[in-house]
Amino acid sequence: MDVTVCLLTRNHAASVGRAVASARPLAGRVLLADTGSTDDTVGVARAAGAETIDVPWSDDFGAACNAVLDRVETPWVLWLNPDEELESFDGWTAALGDESTFAYRLTVRQKLRPDDDGAGTSGFEERLFRRTPEVRYSGRVHPQFTAPLGRLAAGRGQQVKTLPVTIVRHAYLSTPTPDKLRWVVRLLEAELRDRPDRLAVRIELGRNLLWLNDPRGHAVLAEAARAVVPFLEQPAAPDPAVGQLFEYLLNADPSKVNTSLPLDRVRALVPVWFARTPPVLWAAAQERYRVGDFTKAIVHLDALLEIGRTGWYDSPGFDPDIIGVSAGMALGACHVQQQNWLLARACFEHYRNHPKHGELARRGFAEADAKWRAELAQRKS
Repeated sequence: MDVTVCLLTRNHAASVGRAVASARPLAGRVLLADTGSTDDTVGVARAAGAETIDVPWSDDFGAACNAVLDRVETPWVLWLNPDEELESFDGWTAALGDESTFAYRLTVRQKLRPDDDGAGTSGFEERLFRRTPEVRYSGRVHPQFTAPLGRLAAGRGQQVKTLPVTIVRHAYLSTPTPDKLRWVVRLLEAELRDRPDRLAVRIELGRNLLWLNDPRGHAVLAEAARAVVPFLEQPAAPDPAVGQLFEYLLNADPSKVNTSLPLDRVRALVPVWFARTPPVLWAAAQERYRVGDFTKAIVHLDALLEIGRTGWYDSPGFDPDIIGVSAGMALGACHVQQQNWLLARACFEHYRNHPKHGELARRGFAEADAKWRAELAQRKS
């Protein structure tokens, strides 16, 4: 009972009860801070066992998070979002008593479809940490720790460790709407005024503008691309968000892209900077397929399938089909284009009983099998 579970909400009545109920067995206090809900978020949270407070909203998630931290009195804090729930709690009691640890990384599993637990990917996030004055958030959108927890831990002679506790994020609840996107754009623009050097924010702003069909997005992303040019000879990307910039550059209409970052250089950097980033590899495979470079597309698709086999990836927010059935079906399509009938046949055969892609796979298998048999017969004759 040495931990306070903190949530920051607005209009999450449909999900917040589940989040609070999942945390109640572990926490002496569940503290829900509401920034102005117009639905029954507060009532639902209270009924589930949360203490609720009001936090003024100033278009700044970091400031709101800090206002919540200021109300915490326990030695530990666990941060939970209103569309999440705690699913497993292994090692919880011992973890809170470990004096050598300053913070813990927890598994956050993205659930993309409500009826399919397997439709999602996982990653680690620092969600459980000691409540000290040095732990603060910053950032109007997607707040981050102002001082990295690893650095704070080292300064105290402690560590950041991984704890076998899982948080499930019901990602399917976060459906983007034009109003939501415009709200996010406003926050991103304000964040860039505060911190103009945040490349990830600039990339996200550009992508959101394009989702709103605002042509300014191309100019914003061109500016982001210029910021990447000085790093082209580096062994790693200057920011993981550059992967999203590469996705745009690989898939955008060339007539609308005006950037000093050559597309050939982007293609060459994909396997160097993003060898374990499925969305970027998938975009690169699609781009190569469109221009008829099936050999290179196969290289990217093989890499995706290998990631699917090993589970070793570095970006949790993607549809797992691109490291599984979608990649396998696309690989079969590439082999068809190259008239590698036996390889195409093997790809499609693997998915003939798939509930979603089975029919297409059976048609692909039948075509490849017929071509292979015809080719075999011709060789014999």
